[in-house]
This record gives sequence, C-alpha cells and structure tokens, in this order.
Amino acid sequence: MFDLELSWVLPAIASPFVYALVTIGDKWILSSLKLRIESFNLFVGIIQLSVAISILLLLGIPDAPFSSIAKSITGGLLWGVYLIVLFWALRREQMGRIVPVSQTSPVFAAILGVIFLGEHLEWWGWFAVLLVVGGAAIVSAEPKQILSGGFSKVYLYVIAGAALVGLAQVLLKTSSEDLNVWHNMSFRGIGLFTTLALPFLRPSIVRDLGIFLSNRKTAVPILFIEGVGPIFGNAFLLLALANGPVSLVSALLGTRPVFILIITLVFAPFAKRALAEKFTRADIVTKGLSTAAVVGGIVLIALA
Repeated sequence: MFDLELSWVLPAIASPFVYALVTIGDKWILSSLKLRIESFNLFVGIIQLSVAISILLLLGIPDAPFSSIAKSITGGLLWGVYLIVLFWALRREQMGRIVPVSQTSPVFAAILGVIFLGEHLEWWGWFAVLLVVGGAAIVSAEPKQILSGGFSKVYLYVIAGAALVGLAQVLLKTSSEDLNVWHNMSFRGIGLFTTLALPFLRPSIVRDLGIFLSNRKTAVPILFIEGVGPIFGNAFLLLALANGPVSLVSALLGTRPVFILIITLVFAPFAKRALAEKFTRADIVTKGLSTAAVVGGIVLIALA
C-alpha cells in the first residue's frame, strides 16, 4: 500500500514544485523581460506542439480507442484556455495572489471525480481537499480585502479557468486508461497548442517573438523555462493522474502556491525587484497561515 501511494503522491507533489519554478519564470518573462503576452502564448503553444510531435515520431501512434485520444486532446484544449487566462492575470496582478486562486481546481476535480468516475471520498478526503483549497484561497487576498469581501474581477476569471482545469484533469485521468504517460502528454499538447497558440499565429506576433528569440539574453531563459520545465512538470502530472484518484491527486497538484511562497520568501530581494511581489508583515502572516492549511491537507491526503 505504501509503495502504491508513493506511485502517485510523489509525482503529484513533484509536479507543482516544478511548475512553481516555471510560474516564477513566466512572471519574470512577462513583467521584467516585457515579452508581449500574445507572443508568449504562441511560444508556449509551439513548444507543447513540438514535444507532442517528437513523442509521436519516437513512439508512433498508439493503438488506443479514438475516444481516449479525443479526451486527451480535449483536456489539452481546456488547459490551453486556462493558460491564456493565467498568463493574462499574471501580467496584471501579483503572482503570490493569482496562483493560489488558480489552484482551486481540486474542488471541481473532486466533485467531477465522484460524479463521473465513481470515486469515493471519506470525510477526511473532503476535509483535506477543503484545507488545501481554503488555504490557497486565503492567500489570494490581502487582509483588508478578506474583511470587506472585495475581490477583483480578475480572480473570477481565474476561478473559471480553474474549473476548466478540474474538468481537464478528469478527462486526462480517463484517457490514461488506454494511453501511457507519454502518449497522453502528446495528445494533450496538441489540444493545448490549438487553443493557446493557434489564435495568435499572426505575422506581427510571429515577428515580435522572432525579435525576442534573436537576443541570446532573452532567448536562453524562455527556452529553458518553457522548453525544459513543462516536460518534467507534465510527466509528473500525468503519472500521478494515471496511478491515483483524480480528486486527491488534484488536491496535491494544487500545492503550487506553497512552493511559490517558500521560493519567493527565500529570494525576497529578487522577487520584490524582478517579480513585483510584496512582502509586508500582513502579507507574510496571511500567506504563512494559508501555507499551514495547505500542508495540513497534504499530510492528511498522503498518510490517511
């Protein structure tokens, strides 16, 4: 039982850690390097498509039902819409507030997993999901906003995107019954390219991206952050979904804010200057309390 749990618990924790590093890099590229958001979407989508084609060339087309392939592609389509919203929000707001809201997908994934996949959650499972999501949501608002109940409309769009991710995770879970991790990643990448990059495949945007990539100082960071990072992040994500219940895997995938908080606190001077993050005493206390709730949920999920 212990080995079985590690087969999905460890990758479900490794994925958000990798994506915490990727998200910090995304914020840096959008805020400090000033890459046009449409060009960024195009680049991320092209990378995903390139990885997808490479996998299919190496492993071939899988002998799997068309329905499973369609579910994987649809999961990518939904994820692409989510990323458009996320990148737009990261450009407008603090990363430490946007990312926790974007990780509310476990609520939607848990509900969909129970309804459509026949998964069953005991009371501790629901409590753990609520701890993770609640802790992540608290960190999204400043203390004054929590008391007044006021939130920017940006967060409503991000929550809607999180709902799409919850549905995408369920689709990718079901497609994993017939597709291995790499084939699932490839078809997800094709879907993601379709919604994230294809709408921005225009001459002016391609030209802007070409200028950005022609400069070594800007090309190397984006190639490493969006070329290498997501490969590992996606592999861990799909491995976790293939081996564990989507409701609990999704909850662990929602711990990205914890890693972002820790990393930004450790590198606070860089985060304040390059990422436009705030570190007032109230911010740190609020984020610390929310982190404790998230970690409590993780422990309960992993050990129960």
